[in-house]
This record gives sequence, structure tokens and C-alpha cells, in this order.
Amino acid sequence: MLAALGQFGVETTSFVAILGAAGFAVGLAMQGTLSNFSSGVMLLIFRPYNIGDVVDAGGSSGEVMAVTLFTTVIQPPSGEKITVPNGAIFGGTITNYTHGPLRMVAVDGGID
Repeated sequence: MLAALGQFGVETTSFVAILGAAGFAVGLAMQGTLSNFSSGVMLLIFRPYNIGDVVDAGGSSGEVMAVTLFTTVIQPPSGEKITVPNGAIFGGTITNYTHGPLRMVAVDGGID
């Protein structure tokens, strides 16, 4: 379309500059959303945890209630609903407490 306008004698350099600036602004505005989306895709592919697992991820710990493309819903033992962005989870350490069939409990005790 811009090439056709150029053939008719219309100055197109300002249109190209405006389109470039608009694309740059939209890209910056969508940066966080696209990061959460790509992290959600990676979490769904690699499956470091499943629904029902007890995890410590993204600064929150509790049972995983739902995993979507943009967020993960975690319910701690106190019963709140915590929605964590997938970018925060995939960029950090994920501890899955219910991954294996066995668990160890360490109890410190003293002797007189």
C-alpha cells in the first residue's frame, strides 16, 4: 500500500516512521504479557508440577489448583487463592514437594 502511494507522488517516509514507532510502542507494552505467555507454554510442555501437587514457586507455596497460559493458581494451607504470573515461576526455582512417592521429615532432638 505504501509503495502504491509512493507511485502516486505521496510522501511515505512519515507514514513509515509512524508505523515503526507504533510497532515499537506496542512491543514494549506487550513485553510482560508475552513473557508470561511464553513461560506458560514452557510450563505446560515441561510439566515441572501438576494440578494437586504441593509446590514452592514464584514466592508462594501451596497446592496447585490451576495452570493456564498466563498464570498459575496456588492455594496455601490457610485457604487463600494466590494467582502467580508464569514469568515469575519459570524464571525462578520450583520446589515440588509431592513429586516422589516418599518424603523425609527431619526432627531434631536433644539428649541430656
